[in-house]
Amino acid sequence: MPQSTLCAEVQQSMDRTELKNTLREEGSSSLKAIHPDFFQKVADYVKELEEEIDKVNNPRSVESRMLEDELQSAMTDVEVIFIRRLKKTIITATTTAFSNRSPQDIQKLLPEEKRVYDALMSSINIARQELLEPIFDPRAVGKLKKNRKDGLAPEPMPDRTTQKKAPEPDLAEPGSPAQAVRDSQEKEAMGKSNINEEFVVVRILENLPTLKAMDNRNYTLHAEDVVVLPALNAKGLVKRNVAQMITAD
Repeated sequence: MPQSTLCAEVQQSMDRTELKNTLREEGSSSLKAIHPDFFQKVADYVKELEEEIDKVNNPRSVESRMLEDELQSAMTDVEVIFIRRLKKTIITATTTAFSNRSPQDIQKLLPEEKRVYDALMSSINIARQELLEPIFDPRAVGKLKKNRKDGLAPEPMPDRTTQKKAPEPDLAEPGSPAQAVRDSQEKEAMGKSNINEEFVVVRILENLPTLKAMDNRNYTLHAEDVVVLPALNAKGLVKRNVAQMITAD
């Protein structure tokens, strides 16, 4: 069966272009609405690709290799889409909790993502009441303990716009909760979870062009620089004899 016919059959449930377009759109910082059945359609797409590979039953054939490449690409793409959307869900919850602003674009979340958002908001609210409420309103401590004993959900934090309060964190500043979330998710493009995320110290032996490392950061390296790099990148430079590993004595 010609490759074009195979692909046409496989793409009935999920068009490859649709998956790539979604991946590209999710590269922005804003939440995007996707079809409620998006992930199920991808699951069907992957299953059909696997079935077509089995039908070809010749791993060395051109058809099998092309289908295998498409399968691996689809699985990587949908994983990155999931991680990017989860990252934006976490950032939205954190931003809303620390800014007292009404949430925006929450309706664009899938039901499963909305449950993550609600759970994060609840956890943040509990932490704020337990840690900040005794400072801002000591009288509320007794009520908080009573609610917890009775198994009641924590009440929303009161609006303190007219009361003395701690400075609202700048979510764009290093060290803020939202920035910490951003930093922790920067490794999303690294692909599968078996990538070694260990960091090591190396000495650079010669000037090198800017390197985009596995932690998704750009490094401009010069001779005699001593830097901390992801282990995978560091080992690659050492293997090329352009860096030297530095170990603790």
